[in-house]
Amino acid sequence: MRMNRIITNCRGLTLVELMISMVLSLMIMGGAISIFMGSKETFRLEEDLSRAQENFRYIADRLTKDLSLVGYTGCSLPYADNSSTVDNRIVLDGKRDVIDGTEGGDLTTPDSLTLLYAKPANSANVLVGSAGDTRAPIKISTNTYLYKALQANFAEAEADQLAIPLMVTNCDGGDMFVVTGINEHDASDPLSPSAGEAGLKHEAGVDVGGISNADASFRVPYGDIKSSAAKIYYTEEVTYEVCTDTTGVTGLCVTRTGGNQEMLMPDVTNFQVKYGLDAASSEDGNADHYVDWPGTASIPDITSIKVTLTMVLNQVGGNDVTKVYSFTVKLRNMGLNV
Repeated sequence: MRMNRIITNCRGLTLVELMISMVLSLMIMGGAISIFMGSKETFRLEEDLSRAQENFRYIADRLTKDLSLVGYTGCSLPYADNSSTVDNRIVLDGKRDVIDGTEGGDLTTPDSLTLLYAKPANSANVLVGSAGDTRAPIKISTNTYLYKALQANFAEAEADQLAIPLMVTNCDGGDMFVVTGINEHDASDPLSPSAGEAGLKHEAGVDVGGISNADASFRVPYGDIKSSAAKIYYTEEVTYEVCTDTTGVTGLCVTRTGGNQEMLMPDVTNFQVKYGLDAASSEDGNADHYVDWPGTASIPDITSIKVTLTMVLNQVGGNDVTKVYSFTVKLRNMGLNV
């Protein structure tokens, strides 16, 4: 009897108990897997958000740097009485402004933004200048970055030459023009530049890279370097827009003077630009309202630019997740009649 009791107390699980325990185990495992997968998706989303924020900061830094320089023209700064202006000689679709934009038409179609400014690091002192005398073009030293860049440009075939807008300014005003050629030293020509100098032609009606000058005379006479603070600046033209590369990736692209279009950041699907205008009634240098590009009737009234970017993250749960970022930059060099 004692042996039978021991055997009875040591009996195993029944089939029903075993099946119940297996079902409970599967339910627990399923819950754990579901929690793990949810945590994994959340981690991916947080990681993508962090990467998108980092990409946004990079784009904002690049754009802010260009926007802070837009309209820069050396010492020819904007004055309240508008006595210091840079006259625009360049003919391109009837106008050429330091800010140019295109409107997508709605909030889902990307805009584009083009900025123009003088590059501070690439200026050259004016040796001898002229006003109205096309036989004596602006002259600079041949030992400058500007001359070497222009020389390389005009060494190309005519079809490959790039129109490089330049600004020549002193503190009383200046002119914007495009170089149509270079005069080198010629001992047999008394009007040619001296040795070590190059004359930058600025003829009217001569097309270079699709751009020409309205006239060949400058408003301001630029004298000898000993009596003039005039400088010639190599200008930078920068265009930001959404594009798609050859692999089908869409992103924010940038094109700089003489360069190819490059993708600044992938996965940017929308680029919206608003222009802050300073109302004539206040004119305190701050934006009173923001408009689309067609609403910018007066370029000098633009005091700030608001940029909105739409960035796509990795798919979560089978759907694209988008994040919208915005930032506003105040323009510091506006007010010139460029």
